[in-house]
Amino acid sequence: MTLVGGLLAVSRGESPKALGPADLIVHHAKVVIVDEKFGTAEAVAVKDGRIVAVDDDDAVFRWAGPKTRIIDADSHTVLPGLYDSHVHPLDASTSELAAPLPNLRSLKDVFAYIRQRAAVTPKGEWIVVRYAFPTRLDEARFPTKAELDEADPEHPVLFHAGPAGVVNSLGLKASDITRDTPNPPAGVVAKDAATSEPTGMLRNAFHLLKGLPRDAVKLTAEAKREALKKLFHLYNEQGLTSIGDRNADRATLDLYRDLHERGELTVRVNVARSFDPSGTREEMVRRLDELPGKDGLGGPTGAGDDWVRIGPIKLFLDGGMLSGSAYMREPWPKGATYQITESDYRGLLFIQPEQLRAVVEEAAKRHWRMTAHTSGEGAMDVLLDAYEFVDRETPIKDLRFCITHANFPSRRNLERCKTLGVGADVQPAWLWKDGDALEKVLGEKRMRWFQPYKTWLEYTTIGGGSDHMVKLDSLEATNPWNPWLGMWVALERRTERGLVLTPDERLTREQAVRLYTINNAYLNNEEKTKGSLEVGKVADLIVIDHDVLTCPVNEIRDVRVLLTVVGGKVVYERKE
Repeated sequence: MTLVGGLLAVSRGESPKALGPADLIVHHAKVVIVDEKFGTAEAVAVKDGRIVAVDDDDAVFRWAGPKTRIIDADSHTVLPGLYDSHVHPLDASTSELAAPLPNLRSLKDVFAYIRQRAAVTPKGEWIVVRYAFPTRLDEARFPTKAELDEADPEHPVLFHAGPAGVVNSLGLKASDITRDTPNPPAGVVAKDAATSEPTGMLRNAFHLLKGLPRDAVKLTAEAKREALKKLFHLYNEQGLTSIGDRNADRATLDLYRDLHERGELTVRVNVARSFDPSGTREEMVRRLDELPGKDGLGGPTGAGDDWVRIGPIKLFLDGGMLSGSAYMREPWPKGATYQITESDYRGLLFIQPEQLRAVVEEAAKRHWRMTAHTSGEGAMDVLLDAYEFVDRETPIKDLRFCITHANFPSRRNLERCKTLGVGADVQPAWLWKDGDALEKVLGEKRMRWFQPYKTWLEYTTIGGGSDHMVKLDSLEATNPWNPWLGMWVALERRTERGLVLTPDERLTREQAVRLYTINNAYLNNEEKTKGSLEVGKVADLIVIDHDVLTCPVNEIRDVRVLLTVVGGKVVYERKE
């Protein structure tokens, strides 16, 4: 057993005599510190929300006083609080307020749901099946326009899968979309090659739909706060103590600050600011200068405190791999999965390279970290070209620019990331949910570079995230956000249907733990304050029922959290 915390305490001149008794001691544990040496200890002491000692039981008990809360971990493992690098809390927390959302596992389920909604929806009003990705259905394909017509001929229907989706005939008619409708900028209205009639497939073209419901439930600020509190407690139950909101406007940022001021925030939030990159350079610069707000709390990167801190600016560079709209180097194969009929279709690029360079350049001058939704390898090329261009005038390495998703890197791009200090937030659950369908569409050669975590870590830092945005349940959410599932996927690289993808890219257990702790802290320049159980850092820790370093690997996905502590306060305690 490597006991390092006591040495740290001595080196910092900290002692019980100088600081007074601890507020909390967790002892009789296997404390996995997640420091450079991945050492372990037996106990940890906390005072004023910070770790003051990590050592053996006897040494840590010198911090005990009459008011110290002492928790016997009963030989269980203690880890730093977990960190999900990529969630959308407001969307996720409010997604089921109107009604529970179905678990769609097949087109049969989809059509049954449409008929169910049709029975209670006035004729002529839209029925929308939201975030139903074809890669997750048994048939592994989008429904056709004809199938949607058969499911419901009396309502306009949209099968929505992120940037792409299929509309039935009534939906096209209600929106005046015909054979003469041109493709919108950076979008596609798919047409039948023989008849030129619209097939119903729309890629980045939902704005053409008329009467589509935009906001099903109008919520007060108080309702949003309560929804967020509920979600954050669910996060605590799975061991999450920090999250990255990957696309927040100012109103959402203010909700987080309000929760903190009320003493009701139970996770720390790193907030990526949403930003519109369109327009002239002058217009873009004006929006950048306005982003911090008059109070200066909205930016730039690093503004805030240990509870609510501003992260990067978030851009959306391309479509998504789950809908066949990610921007790839080579064309997407033709086929029914994504209803691709063109031989030269590479996906969608939302920001042209010259405009992207301008945005990144102006943001870097103002000390903003940057990231962008970058799903395909072609989009990753474009983003790194922009980062390299800007780095010549404004060095970005210390800013720790990022790539969001980065599903298909190449070795050359990893070399570029290393040179530029660029990391990535990645989503292991996509391998689990979507790997089978992607393998069939793209083939083994192209899938060699799908989420190659081990190779990533040879060059730079990646952190684990979920892209949680719809539904509450940690496993049944549209994008599962359970961090233990994420660790297990990174260790096993096994899909939901049993396929193992590129086993050489499996992580070690230490790497998997780092993926959801110190690595995410590093991506956001927070590694000096969180991500490990070292003296001086915030007291965010969890007690779990398995030793994730030694238990059978398949048990990791079933880990139960027994206790979650944030800032030295117990925010979750499992009741048997």
